[in-house]
Amino acid sequence: IVEMSEDGQVLWEHKVPSLCVMFEVMKNGNVIYAYGGNPTGVQEVDRNHKVVWNYTAQCEQVLGFCTLPNGNVLLGEQGPCQAVEVNRKGEVVQITPLTTAEKAAHRQCRSIHKLKNGNILACHEADATVREYTPDGKVIWEYPGVTNVFEAIRLKNGNTLIAAGTTTKIIEVTPDKKVVWEFGSVD
Repeated sequence: IVEMSEDGQVLWEHKVPSLCVMFEVMKNGNVIYAYGGNPTGVQEVDRNHKVVWNYTAQCEQVLGFCTLPNGNVLLGEQGPCQAVEVNRKGEVVQITPLTTAEKAAHRQCRSIHKLKNGNILACHEADATVREYTPDGKVIWEYPGVTNVFEAIRLKNGNTLIAAGTTTKIIEVTPDKKVVWEFGSVD
């Protein structure tokens, strides 16, 4: 993970233990990231590279996660595909099974977010679909056809903003799946 200044100077860098595609700079300046490989999990480090918190998952791979307002962390586990909420003691608080047709772990789940209503919004890269789940794993909304979808966030207006991977575009869709606007490479 590399932090750079506006003029291209390296300000800070941290060697991760294995594959890392998502990270977050926390309010206190620490950096938290998911790491794939063996083992796999989520780790928080301070700016001196000291591990502040680590959770080792019992699955094939974790690449997506989000921090929650209560301090817990939501992991997008792959193999099996599920959302796992853990507290800072490393205890599992909630497991939500996620639906995917993908058998191999690596592309089952990318970004994952817990919504204000307690549901989970997950990007299923291999399925090219964004899905919203109830805490017990029931799919209540989905938007398909987003090749290599990596990120989706629910906006305050109820729409969903989706990053459409290899098609290099961003779309905003309504709850009834109408595209409000899009911005892509042709723009």
